[in-house]
Amino acid sequence: MQSKKFIVVILLSILWSSCEKKLNIADFEDEFGNYQPELKVEGLLQQDQPEDSIIRIIRTSTVTDNGPYNGIDDNGDGKIDDEEEILAFVQDTSATVKVTNLNSGEETEFHYVAVADSALRIEENEDGSETEFYVRWGGYKPVSNNFQIENYAQYRLDIYSREFDKTVTGETTVYPPAEFIDTLFTFNDSLVTMNVNDEKEIFWKSDLDVTLYYLTFEEVPQIPASESEYLTSYFTSRDIDLTNSYQNVSIGRDVIFFGAGILKLTVEALSPEYGRYVFSDLPLKDPQRSNLRDENGDPVMGCFGASAANSIFIVIEE
Repeated sequence: MQSKKFIVVILLSILWSSCEKKLNIADFEDEFGNYQPELKVEGLLQQDQPEDSIIRIIRTSTVTDNGPYNGIDDNGDGKIDDEEEILAFVQDTSATVKVTNLNSGEETEFHYVAVADSALRIEENEDGSETEFYVRWGGYKPVSNNFQIENYAQYRLDIYSREFDKTVTGETTVYPPAEFIDTLFTFNDSLVTMNVNDEKEIFWKSDLDVTLYYLTFEEVPQIPASESEYLTSYFTSRDIDLTNSYQNVSIGRDVIFFGAGILKLTVEALSPEYGRYVFSDLPLKDPQRSNLRDENGDPVMGCFGASAANSIFIVIEE
């Protein structure tokens, strides 16, 4: 099934003057020359796909570090000092990583994988056309293929970095995925049907402690006939007063701004720890933003959290 994805993100725009000057980062040595590299840890357990859970351990750099920014096309992709090349230089690949289910006591080791995940990037060319490419990065993945994640269980991350001789720990709770709510539209567990002229909104509910979500829209050009037959069957329709019916859960919603067609909406319910980290403006080491601590109890940059994804098809009819 071919598809095109649209990811809902928050963009920060910066206004630049028409006069630009390229600066060398080493020119700021006087201001930041005393900075010492640190660890930054980003760990995410994925409840719906435990095998995709990932722990990333990054070493920050000094302004005079010529390793990441060496002016060389290190991987031969035609780009110099791009994101993929920089990540290869700053990742800590020799740490010991373990995740423990504190409810059951089960421990799972994570090992380093050179290509642990990737993300689609779209680059606009000078002629106005766009080039799509994937950025890949390494990270620590579960050693066992049988790694499972239990809803409402508490998990602890334990890291020992040999390079920094530092121990890092963090804890998070895994919550179930969001459930889509049957509202005014024709609805079943896997599909909702709307009219192109409707005031189109989709609602979902989640645990009361989950208040932040990450949304992905996927445009589906066509669905095979056998699958289409299933998707257009077993409908129900009812009107629910969300305020009166759902007082003990979190309610999320999003406006559907697409025209006629078929969409796949995926909602990731973020654990409170990860939600605070992603959407906070606080410094990365602020104890309110990071739930990671070293052996002395001091905050460490980053976060250890969890997400749980659920998807629904949205048919928008003419």
